[in-house]
Amino acid sequence: MSEPQDIGSQAQKVPGEAHLQNHFRGDEAIEWAAWGGLPIVSTFGQPQAEYAAIRKGAGLVDLPQRGILEFSGADRHSFLNNLLTNALVQPGSRRALTAGHGCYAFFLNLKGRIVGDVHVLEFAGERTLLECDREAADMLLRSFDLYLFGEKVRMRNASEDLHELAIHGPEALRILTDAADALPAFEATAEDFPATFDLPTAEFTVGGVPVLAWRDDVCGVPGVHLLAKRQEVVRLWEDLTTRFGQPKDGPSPGRRRLRPVGWAMFNACRVEAGTPLLGVDFAAAAPSRPGQKAEQLPDSRGGMLPAETGPLFAKAVSVSGGCYLGQEVVARMHARNVTARRIVGIQMQEDALPAAGAEVEVDEQPVGIVTSSTLSPVLSNACIALATLKRPHFEPGTNVRVAAEGRRARGQVVELPFLR
Repeated sequence: MSEPQDIGSQAQKVPGEAHLQNHFRGDEAIEWAAWGGLPIVSTFGQPQAEYAAIRKGAGLVDLPQRGILEFSGADRHSFLNNLLTNALVQPGSRRALTAGHGCYAFFLNLKGRIVGDVHVLEFAGERTLLECDREAADMLLRSFDLYLFGEKVRMRNASEDLHELAIHGPEALRILTDAADALPAFEATAEDFPATFDLPTAEFTVGGVPVLAWRDDVCGVPGVHLLAKRQEVVRLWEDLTTRFGQPKDGPSPGRRRLRPVGWAMFNACRVEAGTPLLGVDFAAAAPSRPGQKAEQLPDSRGGMLPAETGPLFAKAVSVSGGCYLGQEVVARMHARNVTARRIVGIQMQEDALPAAGAEVEVDEQPVGIVTSSTLSPVLSNACIALATLKRPHFEPGTNVRVAAEGRRARGQVVELPFLR
């Protein structure tokens, strides 16, 4: 997957009468982008208002590019624990991740390079959901199946059944409280929680529509992701935008509690929050097969090592969670505390916005490339970027030159996130 490409103001109809993208067709204000072979909304026509919704109110984002894998069976936690970088089972007590909780994790190959990333979500009903890039779902399912031997585990791709929305913004949780038919409850993290970082989950209904939800603040403000059955997602969208998306009366008559937000402004906010994305800021590597030796894998320089993902490492990797595929490489790099490259933030010191793929230099020598960039209104319209830089140039305070708008503009490596 690569950065979404602009495909103009219209998108072809997507098969499936209940598909939310078909509901948007006919709105001439909408501009579309392509995520692989799937159309996604780039903007609903008011990008400045969409940005303000995430930063000051709440933005409702459609995420058709996300997929879902469903796991059931008594051995599902131990099975996934042996494949993913985060701990789903407490090493001492063997207590597994329980309903009401979730975590983020990588799936690696034998060389320790990232094949995919997933949000592991535990709900009631003896099932575990793995949220992932929809285009990677079948590949991940095939790869997991290769490592299934005698365990009691059933798995399937549920991407056609469930559709994902998200609400991001300071008002997100208050809107969710007002929208739900009964007060949604996200459990506190237990002291013996096995994973490195909790993504609390909850189940409730909104306007009669059953919803599976989890917290993930990828834009640096409260964020809640919602899964609903595909045939009911239009009803859910309409209910939320009708109840909370109308202009307010009073001193700010044009302001809404909730506003639809497209990819462009969601992406700008997640860059400000310093959240790298697989498929945009780093590429996936080829998966391994059981019995395969590391040297038999194809050259995967494009695949990134967990330690190179910057802020994602602490969220996705448990260094004391036991053995998993590629764990030896991760443990060795962690013990040595040495990486050849890393995803970092660059704040430009000139009015010049670099594009993805722009070369970064130190002393006229190339040291990396820009992977994402945006103009940040809350940072006085500063030009900021995520970039992958070689050691030792990824240290904060390093002065760099970046190809931007026809010149080599000055910038500096900064700590992530950009917003604090």
